[in-house]
Amino acid sequence: MNNNQSIEINVSEETLESSNTNLEKHENLAELQETKRESSEISEITLIDFADVADIESTTVYSSYDDPKNWSPKKKILILIIISLTSMISPMANTMYYPAVIDVRHYFRTTEFIVNVSVSVYVFFTGTAPLFVGGFSDVYGNRRHLYLIALSLFVVPSVVCALVKNVWVLIAMRSLQACGSSSTQCLGAGVISDIYVPTERGRAYGIMYLGFYIGDLGGPIIGGYLTESLGFKWIFWLLASLGCILFLIIFFFLPETFRRNNISSSLQLSYTLKQAFQKVNPLIPLKLLRFPNVALKIIYMSSIWAFMYVQNVIIPTFSDTYKLSSFTIGLTFLAPGIGYLIGSVIGGRYSDYVLAKYESKHDGQSYPEVRLKSIWIGSILIPISYCAFGWLLQFKINLIFPIIAMFIGGTGSLFVFNSTITYLVDSYPEFSASAIALSDFIPCTLATAYIIMTVPIRNAIGIGWLFTILASINLLSISCIILVYFKGKNWREKQNTNGNL
Repeated sequence: MNNNQSIEINVSEETLESSNTNLEKHENLAELQETKRESSEISEITLIDFADVADIESTTVYSSYDDPKNWSPKKKILILIIISLTSMISPMANTMYYPAVIDVRHYFRTTEFIVNVSVSVYVFFTGTAPLFVGGFSDVYGNRRHLYLIALSLFVVPSVVCALVKNVWVLIAMRSLQACGSSSTQCLGAGVISDIYVPTERGRAYGIMYLGFYIGDLGGPIIGGYLTESLGFKWIFWLLASLGCILFLIIFFFLPETFRRNNISSSLQLSYTLKQAFQKVNPLIPLKLLRFPNVALKIIYMSSIWAFMYVQNVIIPTFSDTYKLSSFTIGLTFLAPGIGYLIGSVIGGRYSDYVLAKYESKHDGQSYPEVRLKSIWIGSILIPISYCAFGWLLQFKINLIFPIIAMFIGGTGSLFVFNSTITYLVDSYPEFSASAIALSDFIPCTLATAYIIMTVPIRNAIGIGWLFTILASINLLSISCIILVYFKGKNWREKQNTNGNL
């Protein structure tokens, strides 16, 4: 009896194993057929895609052990230093030019208005280019290749600017130069996202922007010295040389950091044509403007950017008002630059302090609008200091007082910037890149108009009234941020993005 039971059990086990084997075969066959069907769909898409997907797969699909987040700290620091150095070129190419605008005007025998156009187009494309490059980088990867393309786009126009004889060609080349240099900012942010986990990114962003602020501070001094001693064209030779050095550093030392995680059969590349265009559509971030808390915040920030860019256009005129040399004008830019640095550091820490204090009183709970409590000090300093700056220049008061006003205004501006930008990221973490791109694009676009209109308005009503008008606009726009502070939480709770814009 026991033997028969044993035989029956063995037969049953063999039958079960056979059934499982057949089932596995059927499942494998089904998976194979599904994979072939999906591969066929992907191949059709690659025929009309605007990038070679096969090439992208070969450079971006890696095994999990090569995840950049698992790289050694030394390797990450090296990468961070490289992207920090690269982030210098955008502000440096912008601010080095300011002390030279008078010499540029004389060299090309043109008007102050036309020279200011050469300044404004750089600012406009600084805000526009990242919308394209950032989206393309996030979808298709290859950040290293895009870095090399961006630097090439920076170097070539810089060389042309050094050789050009026509002011309109200079303006065109400055536009291309801005596209190349500003692209490094969004690419750097992408690299940090690739190699650091969220809890490490704050410090990493701080190091990256250290390079940005060094370029912003050092640019006017270097530009003033070169203009005075060698001529303004040496500014562009220096920028071209710096771009070539950075190109070689990235070519030899920066590895590709972009990874497509968890790719089993390259299905993450299977976009329809419509999806592919949507993924790299630079206008998608503009959809955030339909949210009132975003739109009102950007209106307020744009009023602050107006002060900063009009100030940058006015400072070179100190050569006439205070009889300053190009090098001394470059040194004058240190006043707002140091203010930006101090305001950024203190404002960021104070913003975190306000948030932490609120959480300590509410069982660790908070919401993004709490951060806006930290901006009121800066929002008061900004209109007062810049209005005073305009009237001090109007009456030609001793230069030390306009310098102090610029320092206070710069400190207040960055005091506000840190909290408002962080507010956007906290409010829309799934759209943080789009929110930051939009925060740059709208003010930079408006700054183009500010710069062009500065000279005609100053000549018509005087510099004192010019800054009084800007201060009045800023005071009115404070009501926008007050509305966001009180109503923003309710607005956000009623919004339903469903992960899409």
